[in-house]
Amino acid sequence: MTVPLLLPVWRVHRRRMVALALAALAFLAGPAALAQSLSLTSGPAAIGRLVLGDLTQGQAAVGVWRDGKASAALVQAGTATLATMAADGPLPDPASETLFEIGSISKVFTGLLLAQAVERGDLKLDDRLGDLLGKDVPFASPAVAGVTLRQLVTHSSCLPRLPADFWEGAKQSSPYASYDRARLWRALAAQTMTASPPCDPEYSNYAFAVLGELLAQRAGLSWYELVSARITGPLGMRHTLQLLGDQVGRLAPPFVGRAAASTWEMQAFAGAGGLRSTVGDMLIFSRAVMASEKGPLGPAAVRFMTPLGKIDMGEIGYGVWISGPPEQRSVFHEGWTGGYRALWLVRPAVQEALVVLASNGQSAPYRARIALAALWHPVTARPAPATAPLPDYAGVYSSPLFASITFVAQDGVLYRRPSRASFRPLEPVGTDTFVDRAAGVTHQFSREGGKPDGRVTSLLFTQGGGAVRLERTALAAPAVAVMSPAQAQAYAGAYLNRKLVGVNLAFDVQVADGQLQVQVNNQPRVTVYPVPGQPDRFSYEVVKAELQFERDAAGQVTGLVLHQNGEHRAPRVGAP
Repeated sequence: MTVPLLLPVWRVHRRRMVALALAALAFLAGPAALAQSLSLTSGPAAIGRLVLGDLTQGQAAVGVWRDGKASAALVQAGTATLATMAADGPLPDPASETLFEIGSISKVFTGLLLAQAVERGDLKLDDRLGDLLGKDVPFASPAVAGVTLRQLVTHSSCLPRLPADFWEGAKQSSPYASYDRARLWRALAAQTMTASPPCDPEYSNYAFAVLGELLAQRAGLSWYELVSARITGPLGMRHTLQLLGDQVGRLAPPFVGRAAASTWEMQAFAGAGGLRSTVGDMLIFSRAVMASEKGPLGPAAVRFMTPLGKIDMGEIGYGVWISGPPEQRSVFHEGWTGGYRALWLVRPAVQEALVVLASNGQSAPYRARIALAALWHPVTARPAPATAPLPDYAGVYSSPLFASITFVAQDGVLYRRPSRASFRPLEPVGTDTFVDRAAGVTHQFSREGGKPDGRVTSLLFTQGGGAVRLERTALAAPAVAVMSPAQAQAYAGAYLNRKLVGVNLAFDVQVADGQLQVQVNNQPRVTVYPVPGQPDRFSYEVVKAELQFERDAAGQVTGLVLHQNGEHRAPRVGAP
């Protein structure tokens, strides 16, 4: 039978599950992400608790380097701190020995390998795949053969996120495990393109698999052997591994929500997401990178962090995201596998680093990055009355490379909601300008012809030292952003759809800032949005589904119906 909503996650979101992806920049966060102000002085345990939130399973290991000292904490979901420590140098074992999968932070090591090769003169950024792999890969497409190393490492190669044959034989428990180098070269040989590179940046695990295997093949090694020889070995990173071997007992058990998850093994995609590491090792790596040309990595460290192009709201170097001006620059990458989430961030100008490794697929290391970005790049504008009627700004704005943002004028307040997030109120600070101070976000609207009375046509969105322009679309904004407390609380509670055969669906409906947050079974809690003109009806954005709440003759909410692949009724459990 087909189970509704997000179950099983593998069927509905399998492409998103294997993204090993960098989370979108901070504006995608909802209220929970901004519930706590944070700085590196808050301590690693506080950061770990923010990352885990209300999860009941999993751990978060957090390492911080600042003022010439390292500190670390290992936090168990449920807010218990298992261990904390501080040291002037690398953190000694055992406090920092727990291993975690770091997912796409592995791309940072692949990018550094390329920076080292370019620095030595072994390769050039504009070297083409056809010239480097022509003996092994009979390219069907001249455009694919023309892809350069620069395009691979900056996600501008036009290669899709995954090869066309990726799902053949892929298993939910470890989807990358069977994909080897020979298969990767066959996929690359058959690859076609609808455009010639460079393309606008589009995140691609495929591109980094190709880059990692190309570098390894040229060295006559596996990708991990190359990383060990040129990065982790020389730096003394003894706990950064691809294959666990007899170290498997040190790996933090993975979870997705309350359910146990599987570890992920990789072959050809190791360069995109195959490493396991510890906070202690990642702080060693962070210090080596921040030491610049005077450190153990030499000039390659500088090259590695040199911007090569634009991506999202900032710039990209050798596979690393770069945000802010040089004197406040943050260099970072995020990563995830099935049951792990991770964040690596350094600020070379001030010699600060943050490492967050978590063993729950529903944890949120990005919360720490958002809070820190708001601290490092604060909104300084003073409050000022709005200069135009708020309905002028209501609508949906989008960019080809960015998620859309919806603005709603309601009860004298302008609210904004990025895709898949919640509405937040904005504060006017001047002509056509509104801010969200907690998130460090500024919205500067532009009008047609630059005229004060012209129609609002676009938006400059600024946050965390980066900016992006979004154009107004023809889509109309909804009439309502948030409900009154009484309206919203009428829906809060538990609902249960009992199945005689199959999986029961338990709905937990909670209220946050006048909006409904719904969790189904062990899935992530997500926001649902009122459907215009249909009382008591709400829609999902993460999947094509709607909820219709039911009332009795007295007007009390007594149940809900999930509309997805049919109707699935869930009576309310207990009193409202």
